[in-house]
Parts: sequence; C-alpha cells; structure tokens
Amino acid sequence: MFDRRRLSNNGPLVRELENRLCDLHEVPHVVAVANASLGLIILMQVLARQPGGEAIMPAFTYAGLPHLAQWAGLRPRFCDIDAFTHALDPKSVAGAISNETSLILAVHQVNSPCFVAEFEQLSATSGVPLIFDSVHGAHCTYRGRPIGGFGLAEVFSLHATKLLNGFEGGYVTTRDGGLAEVLRRQRNFGIIDDGVTAGIGMNAKLNEIHAAAALACLDGLDGLVERNCARYRAYSDAFTGIEGLDWVRYENNGEQWNYEFFLLEVDDDFPLSRDQAVEILRGENALARPYYSPPLHRSQHCPDFVSTPELPVTERLAQRFIQMPVGESLLPGDERVLAELFRFMRGHAPDIHAAFSQRRNP
Repeated sequence: MFDRRRLSNNGPLVRELENRLCDLHEVPHVVAVANASLGLIILMQVLARQPGGEAIMPAFTYAGLPHLAQWAGLRPRFCDIDAFTHALDPKSVAGAISNETSLILAVHQVNSPCFVAEFEQLSATSGVPLIFDSVHGAHCTYRGRPIGGFGLAEVFSLHATKLLNGFEGGYVTTRDGGLAEVLRRQRNFGIIDDGVTAGIGMNAKLNEIHAAAALACLDGLDGLVERNCARYRAYSDAFTGIEGLDWVRYENNGEQWNYEFFLLEVDDDFPLSRDQAVEILRGENALARPYYSPPLHRSQHCPDFVSTPELPVTERLAQRFIQMPVGESLLPGDERVLAELFRFMRGHAPDIHAAFSQRRNP
C-alpha cells in the first residue's frame, strides 16, 4: 500500500477484496464501503419505493437500525418476529404493507437466516423492494447457497466485532450490475466522471488500510469459524445439567454456520431473572449483555412519530436471552468458569434475591 502510494479512492486492495468477496458469496458484484451503516443508508435511499415512506424492519435487532432508516429519509415500521428463527415473521410483514411502505429491511439472525423465499415472493407480489441486513450472515448458507445473493442486495460489516474483521468497513452484495454501478457512484460523492455528479452522494469509500486488514482476516476465516464452533461446543458441554438454561442452537441441518454469537436462554425454571444474571456476570468481569433488550419499539430513543405496535413474540424473547462472551479472547476453560458461576447462582438463589432486595430497600 505504501509502496504504491495509494491509500484510498478505490485502490487495488479494495478491488482485490471485492473480487474475493464475490467468490465467498457467489455473487457477481460486491461494493466495498466505509462501514455497513453507510452501505445501508445509501441502499435504502437508492431503492426506496417512495421518499419519506416506511421501512419495515424488526424491533428485535441492533439499536442503530431505525436511525439508519431516518438518515435515508424513511420512517421505521416495526414488525414481529418468528419465535424460532428470531427473524422477521413474513405474516407480520405482509399485514403491515401499505401504500406508505417504501422497502422491506429483513435481518438475518445469528442462529438462523430470514425466511428468504417467503420474503422474495412477498416482494415480487407487492412490488416492495427487499434488502437484507446480513452483518451476522457471513460464511452462512440458506438452502445450500451462501448468504449474500438474495433480495435486491445484502449488506455486511467489516467492523472489529464481526466475523470478517477489517477494523472498520462494510460491503454490499448484489446480482444487479446496474445497482452496483449506482452504489459505486453514490459512495464517491455521486461523481460519474471528472468531478461531474449525477445526484446526491457521500464519501463512503473504504480505504486501503481497512481493506488490507479484511484481506488478512479473510485468509484465516475458515480457521476462525472452526475455533468458534469448538467454543460453542465447549459452552454446551460445560452447561450440561443446569436446569432453566439452554443455548440457542445452530441446527445440524446441512447448512453452514459461522458460530459468531453464543446466546443463552434463561427460562422460567431458572430462579433468577435474565437481568439479575447479567448483572452478576458483569460484576464478575464477564462481558455478557442482554440480547436485543429492550426491543427497539420500547427503547427510549424510539422516535415519537413511530407508532408502538403489538409485538408479543418480540417482547417475550427480549426478556430471555444473554449474549455470552465470545471470540478469540475467550480462553480455554472460561466456559467451565462461567458454568460454575451459573451453578452458584442457582444454588444460592434465595440469598441472592435477598441481597438484591436489600440493595433496593437499604
């Protein structure tokens, strides 16, 4: 990179990364961007059926997603999720489509992809554009095909917390050559040639440093997924026999998974609440957090103009899951330490409840 004196502006490392990602996702076009958020904003702005309309999305997802719709000039419209996949429920989405609907933004979850076929059929019959937030879908498949080739486009992240890590960055996958060309123009201020612009654009270009980091990570991607899988199995073994706890499973159904997150379900048989368990974990220096809680339609930053629908599955699941520590910083044996902590919680639940109560009422 330094020898070439080329640090940005669609450099050779960015182009190499795009080509290799085309192979990974088995798609003809990949457009690298500075981060996935900018990729989603551009994509929504370009594809929206009408400006100022509604972007259908789940409320059981990343807190920043409705912000991106607003940056694109759209209004979030939350729909309920499927209890098993945790992804958007096609029936809930079908009931929400109206003349105000600008697009459908479906989100692949870590344990299961969306109902891709159902949403593609719904998009075809309704005329509503369909895109996917696929930041947790890298290295996964749907019906034997890599995530990345569905809908009009899919967006992936290269953030430091993601499976494919470029420190920062993101990319859009698509089978539509015309859309790819528009996205390349939009990420570069809308410029088409020698400073002439074809519309409103922004600076969303990926630089060579982050492309180099992503290429290095791509070289070791298979090994990382294998280690993730080993950690998932170690967690499952360590927690065997603890009543009231279960793991969100990666199904042995012939599909390919990345084992990026480990989600622990705390059900009604466990004597402490999910939030109490998380507080104890954090107090013991375990980087655990409530998973997608509160749901977006109940969060304090939900825009006032967004109506609050009834989303019973979303609200129930938002109370049940812990995102447990993951990644290369999780040392061998940490899974057993965490399992013993949960056994301690279960064995000493009355004393723990008393301690929580005393703190609330000193």
